Amino acid sequence: MLSAEDTDLLCRVGPGTPMGELMRRYWLPVGYSWEYETDGQPQRVRVLGEDLVAWRASDGTPAFTEPQCPHRGAGFFYGRNEESGLRCAYHGWKFDASGQCVDMPNEPAESNFRRKVRIRAYRGADYGGVTWIYMGPRQDDPPGVPQFEWGLTPPENVSHAQKIVYECNWMQALEGELDSTHVYVLHRRLNADDSPRYGLFHNDQRARFHIEEKPYGFTYGAERSELDGNVYWRTTQFLFPVYGMFPAQDGVVPLSVYLPVDDHHTLHMGVWWNPAGAMPGAAQEYGRPREALAEEPGMLAPGVGPMKPEQRGRFFSKWWPQAAPDSDFLMDVRAKRARNATGIPTVRLQDSAVIHSMGRIMDRTREHLGTTDVSIIRARRMLLRAAMQLREDGTPPPGSERPQDYYVRSCAAILPPGADWEAELDDWHNCRTSEPPRKVAEANRAFKERALPGEPAYRT
Repeated sequence: MLSAEDTDLLCRVGPGTPMGELMRRYWLPVGYSWEYETDGQPQRVRVLGEDLVAWRASDGTPAFTEPQCPHRGAGFFYGRNEESGLRCAYHGWKFDASGQCVDMPNEPAESNFRRKVRIRAYRGADYGGVTWIYMGPRQDDPPGVPQFEWGLTPPENVSHAQKIVYECNWMQALEGELDSTHVYVLHRRLNADDSPRYGLFHNDQRARFHIEEKPYGFTYGAERSELDGNVYWRTTQFLFPVYGMFPAQDGVVPLSVYLPVDDHHTLHMGVWWNPAGAMPGAAQEYGRPREALAEEPGMLAPGVGPMKPEQRGRFFSKWWPQAAPDSDFLMDVRAKRARNATGIPTVRLQDSAVIHSMGRIMDRTREHLGTTDVSIIRARRMLLRAAMQLREDGTPPPGSERPQDYYVRSCAAILPPGADWEAELDDWHNCRTSEPPRKVAEANRAFKERALPGEPAYRT
């Protein structure tokens, strides 16, 4: 369990909090680059408890500025994004991407008052089809955007799987990403002989964990035995401060983002990429997730399904899902009886349901952690330690000044018994080869993962 004091330290991200200050040392992904059009409509966003407007200046620079004009407090959402600045609709005061006032049309022409007025502004950048924000103290000289491999990969090799607002704290969402043993329970199909499109299945729901700390976080391997004596390894990456790479297969690599919107909301984004070639079934338009669900009850679809109508007046207004607590995550009781463990129509929505059910901030004083929760325990300790070291002596948190450290992968692989998993998978984990480790399908499995004729095996 975790004390109430440490839970607060871990989960609270507003200005001045230890974890909030840690988060502000990193570039954080906020949305797809296509969402913020040059000279387009400003968008309401909230990041680390701060309400902002996001907009793109005439030269293409993404900008994040405070949402209200310092003159009379009118909202910039109703203003005009034009000619390299954001102009208030009320009296026309205009500010550039750095927050400097550049025009006051209602002041005398000879006045220099505009030079004395600034608004809060944060640096923005684009990388890999995603727009990022840096909210830290180095606004004039920020560190580099983390160099995830997908940002250096051709668009046809990348699939942006989902973007969704969770109505719960960021840490319980991230912890689910780092938990390997829930996969064959929460996401399981009921009949091993059914297609994996209905869920996963493994006879051995236990795993032996091996964790190695890295400059950016840690890598862990979850070890399971196969029927032929070989070993099934699922490797996962935790990358500071909000990223997890769960294990996939067939050479495809996933990344999950858990951006703290505030203490009670999280923005989740998912990216998949294939280092060796085009992504099968990638979205036709780069960066636009699919919203379709499977027609057959119990059959799982990628992503998180359709969004609700635009939630006008709210942050990230277009990314509130239909599958939410107020719809019981679209659970189908018939499918739950006959096909899979939950009857919820996608893997990501199954995750959403359980992390929401914990409450807005999970009461960690009541939990009872077991040996297979070692990755969650390690992540908490590392985050708390890094936050306190930053506060006490200014030590930069892991990876915050080394964007190259994010050039890593995860995987699922079969290895011989006794093999050194880290050494065997090192070239793959560190992006030195595009040849994936031995395919899981080649082994005599302890479970069956065969697809129906003509359909791909479902990937988590």
